[in-house]
Parts: sequence; structure tokens; C-alpha cells
Amino acid sequence: MSNKKNIFSEEIELSEIVLKKTNQAFEMIRQEDTGYMKKTNTGGKKLFKMQAAVIAGICILAVGSISAVAAIRHYWGRGMNGNIQASDAQQQVLGERNVAKVYREDPDGSSPAVTDRGVTIKPDTVVVDDRFVYMSFCISGYSVADGMEPGFEMVNVYRGDAPEDDGAWVNMSGTMYNGIMSDENGTPVYEDGTPIENSEDGSIVCHYTDQNGNMEYIIQASVVDENDSFLGGTVHVDFKNLGTFSKATFTSVVEGNWKFEINLSDVSSATNIKVGKKVEGTGFTMENVDISPISMKVSYSVSAVLAGDQDDLCIPEVTGVVLKDGTRIPYLTDGGGSGYTDSSRSDAYQIAGYDRVIDVDEIAALIVFISSENKKTEIPIMK
Repeated sequence: MSNKKNIFSEEIELSEIVLKKTNQAFEMIRQEDTGYMKKTNTGGKKLFKMQAAVIAGICILAVGSISAVAAIRHYWGRGMNGNIQASDAQQQVLGERNVAKVYREDPDGSSPAVTDRGVTIKPDTVVVDDRFVYMSFCISGYSVADGMEPGFEMVNVYRGDAPEDDGAWVNMSGTMYNGIMSDENGTPVYEDGTPIENSEDGSIVCHYTDQNGNMEYIIQASVVDENDSFLGGTVHVDFKNLGTFSKATFTSVVEGNWKFEINLSDVSSATNIKVGKKVEGTGFTMENVDISPISMKVSYSVSAVLAGDQDDLCIPEVTGVVLKDGTRIPYLTDGGGSGYTDSSRSDAYQIAGYDRVIDVDEIAALIVFISSENKKTEIPIMK
């Protein structure tokens, strides 16, 4: 087991600048007789939670049992917290460690925004580790009628500055955030945890806009080569033509182009854990797992590959985790891929993103799906 500290175990040291801004904020609250801060928390899976309201961009962070200090809160946008859900504390830690960046918090107001044909798009939140990057973009100046599905005609995501290079493209999925998320068991719910409603025609009622009339586009991208890394790199995101979808047919409403260059953090949040346990009923041994709060890479040695159908590589798939307190999250992983490292099929891998942030130190076991036997098993990874 690695002796590397997980980032959620570390203390957050507050700078004098933070404390100064905190004091200024409290003075503003006192002078304006602002009485309280209201916060709404919900839980769920890949499709989201309402961001908390905050007064003057600060909150109270308890330290020990008898003292308290204030810190700038790194509140993720509505869409990002549906793309990969996180508690307030997790958002704070990832922000302090430069794993996550909330653009609207930039003190110099330099958040990049592009306006074309009256529609403004700007990055909201970016979360990155070695293998995955999660991005959300705020869209203002455009709205759709109830029952309509907004979207772009084209969204291109590529690495570096040369989109034609073989190593430039990434595995990517993206969509307009629709206000729906899933709970720990994979059941779809709304942001406040209430059951999903159906419209009169039986379709799911979606909520694309926030209270300010803005929408968010969410992206999850992963590396193509399992040995590659996003850290310290640059990702380009190009949006083209905004409109609506109906039965997979796109209708353009605003013909425009919005292009962004996102510089990614070089901070690794991953911990490598030696496992060395055979996956029962297969010829695979889980050798190690490189795991971060937002994704994992599982490495296997292979003694024999069972015969499968043409689309089944027979590689065991980690789908969830069991925490030390007994909590099971069976549907954690979301996106990624698996394969063999070479034609000999002596080694295999799986890379997977999550639908929620996980404290690596709290993971006791991995839940593994074995396709050849259509069953799940658990592999302990922590003592």
C-alpha cells in the first residue's frame, strides 16, 4: 500500500490574504445587516446538485473543537456538481489543492468569456487528474421553451495546439445539464432528491435553466492512451451553432462559434495501491490500482483469457466501491475504457471516471463485475 497521503487527509492552511478578505466580508455583512446564509444540500449520481448560496464568497470552516476561521469557498457550478458530485468539504479541498478551478472566483476577474450573436459562454468549473478532466460552461443569452432540448451542433475537444495530430483527440462525452442526477444506487432523481416527474406524453421533465435563466454544458473527457496524462497540458473546447434537438435532429437557432483554451493544473491527486489479488473465476489478477478522488486506473496481469463474444474483452470491470464504514456505492464509475497493453494479452487495464468525488482513504474494497459469469465480487484494497 502506498504511504502517500490522500489530499482529503491534509489540513488546509489559510493565508493572510484569505483572512483579510474574510474580515472585510464580515464587516460588509455587519454594515448591511445581512442576517444569515441559506444553503441547500442534496445527494445523488451523474446528473447533479444545486450549488449553495453564499454571502460575500466566504463561509466558516471549523478548526478543532474550540476555534473557527473563515475561508473562501470553492463552490462548483450547478452543472459540475451534477457531472461529478461532491460535498462542500470535498469541493473546498480540491479547490485548495488546485485539482479543481472555479473560474468565477478569479480575483482579477479574468475568467475567459466569448460572446457571439448575443450568446455568451464562459468556463465555470474544471476538475482534472492524470486521466480525466471534467468541465462545465455557463451559457447566457439563450433559452428554450419547456419540452425542448437545447444543444450544440458540434462540440470539439482536443489537446495541445494541433488538432490534426494523432495524440490531440480525447475520449469525450458532453451534454446540456438537465437538472437530473442519480443517487448512490443509480436511481434518477432531481437535484433536491425528489423523484423524477413525467410530462403528459410520458417524457421526463428536464430543468435546463437555473434561477438566473442560464444553462450549463458539461463535458467529461479522458485520455486515449492509458499511459498518457492531462496534467499540466492544454485542452481546447470549440462550440459551434446553438439550437435544439428533436428525435436526434438538430435545428440551428444561433449560428456562432465559441472557442476556449483551458490550461490544466499539473497537480496529481492519485495514490498507487498495490493489490496483488486474483479476481475469482477469471484468469486476471488485480496487480495495482492508481486511484484519485475522481478516477482510477486498474492494472491486471493475465494468465488466461476466457472466450467471449466479439464485443467482450472479458476484462473485469470495477463498477463501484465499498467504504470502510460499510457504505456501498455500486454505481460509481462512469466513462473510460479497458483493453490489453499488447497483442500477447498478458496485461490488461481499465480506466474509469466517477460520477461523484471519493475520499481514497475511506475505500475498503472495489466492486468488480465479471462479464463471463455475469456476477459481481469484491476485491479488498485497504487494510
